[in-house]
Amino acid sequence: MKTNYYTLVLGLLGAVKLILNAYGVDLITDDTVNAIANGVAALLSVAGVYTNHKQAE
Repeated sequence: MKTNYYTLVLGLLGAVKLILNAYGVDLITDDTVNAIANGVAALLSVAGVYTNHKQAE
């Protein structure tokens, strides 16, 4: 079993963005861009949970 790091990293990055935003750390300051980034981060987090992180051998 090999791990598919691409899907794992995308899911983790989305989760990190949402966690940092919850603690008031805004890496992206513009309100519109921040709202879009939060939406993308939420989608990546959900996709990261449901994506199979194992590569076929």
